[in-house]
Amino acid sequence: MIRRARRIVTKDELPELEAKAWEIVQRIGVFGHAELAVELSVSPRHIPPMVRKWLEEGRVQIKIHQAKGQRARFEPTFEYREPKDRISQVAHQLWTAMRGLKKFTPTDLAAHCREDLRVTVPEASAYAQALLRGEYLRVLQRAAPDQKREATYQLLKNTGPRAPCEKRVVALWDPNEGVFSYVTGVGRMERAK
Repeated sequence: MIRRARRIVTKDELPELEAKAWEIVQRIGVFGHAELAVELSVSPRHIPPMVRKWLEEGRVQIKIHQAKGQRARFEPTFEYREPKDRISQVAHQLWTAMRGLKKFTPTDLAAHCREDLRVTVPEASAYAQALLRGEYLRVLQRAAPDQKREATYQLLKNTGPRAPCEKRVVALWDPNEGVFSYVTGVGRMERAK
């Protein structure tokens, strides 16, 4: 078995090391001290202080407590876990912006999103409309297209850090009986008598 050399990191290199470690954590999810040390090719002594700092900041949580013969395992907390698909990332950014603003327009929401996502005003508007249908928002001021004024919203229901998302439901429709025989998430449907 060939082992990579593990190097000692200087104090000046610690911020860069932490940034690389965080990228690895985002990629692998559940981790232990040993995995990070091996991935970074550094001495294992650099890892515990970094993980303790993340625990204090709330960036990670303990998944498995250290027990006899078993090492502690950690995972990013939900707020710091990167969603994989763009739609989830956009919804998360828009929801986070809504939770922080007292009132907002779709332009405000798009402006508060990460630049690399390139969230458009129509996307922000569509998300706000979905939440309005779900009674998460209320309209403070209606849109006036003739005056080029957007609607202004206020968040009514702040249910937590996870962004509510629209989902498409697959269903099996039987036109002979005029009923849905199966709905995803609900299961088999019986005809009402």
